[in-house]
Amino acid sequence: MDFRSLRYFVAVYEELSLSAASKRCFVAQPSISAAIQQLESELDCALFVRHSKGVTPTPEGTRLYPDARKVLGDIQSIKLQFQDTPEFLPVRLGLMPFLSGKRVGRVIKALFREIPGLDLTLVDIAEESDLRIVSGSIVEPEEAFHKLWTDRYVLALPKGHPLEIHNSIDFELLNNLPYISRRRCDFNDAWKFLLQKRGIILNTKATVRTEEYALDMVAAGLGVSVVPKQSTDGRKDIIIREVNGLQLERVVGLAYARNKPLPPLLLSVIESVKLELAEELAGQSDR
Repeated sequence: MDFRSLRYFVAVYEELSLSAASKRCFVAQPSISAAIQQLESELDCALFVRHSKGVTPTPEGTRLYPDARKVLGDIQSIKLQFQDTPEFLPVRLGLMPFLSGKRVGRVIKALFREIPGLDLTLVDIAEESDLRIVSGSIVEPEEAFHKLWTDRYVLALPKGHPLEIHNSIDFELLNNLPYISRRRCDFNDAWKFLLQKRGIILNTKATVRTEEYALDMVAAGLGVSVVPKQSTDGRKDIIIREVNGLQLERVVGLAYARNKPLPPLLLSVIESVKLELAEELAGQSDR
């Protein structure tokens, strides 16, 4: 069992696709397949179930994943301990607005911790950048994408709203409710389809550009809105509730141009950051 095989395994596990993993690792797909087969042979078990849409991890694959991530992180830590001088590394990081500040902060903190010579500049996602923290729905076709976390969509209510008494909200209770909509929302098409399927009509009071504006209008009592749960972090002026049957999510990750490969050090740090976030989120789900 070698480092490369574990790295390829982690890529397949996270991408759920051999072809996507090969693009992410910049190797031919047969190399990915051979590495997975070698691991399965050494461990005497199947790690993935292959099907027409990609792969699905087996229970054994799911059990191996956190250990593989830890090994990769430990190897990166060992390498960094033996660097004689910090490697000066200028990086322009594009940020999509209104992501979880706490999680973005963890990513940036890890970058500074792992790369002593980092010269980081934060820019808007529309500006030229080396890396972008964005939703998977706006990743460009020529970009590689590394998933960091997943946001679930929830219903935001003003305090004192009649629906606050419910632990979760049935779709039917949304009919004719005053609603704050958003332009260029990640989930607009899927949301509209769910409403039409259930015959729900919302009373749209305003259409705004950002989640922050939507939440401010909700807090002012002008309507309700459906937003990523993480965008409500720290808000004391609203109430959030799950919507029964609403299984929409936003995948957030790091994107970069495939034709401009990142420095190996930065790629290794990305793997370390992903492991750190995965462990944090696993700890939260256990509580």
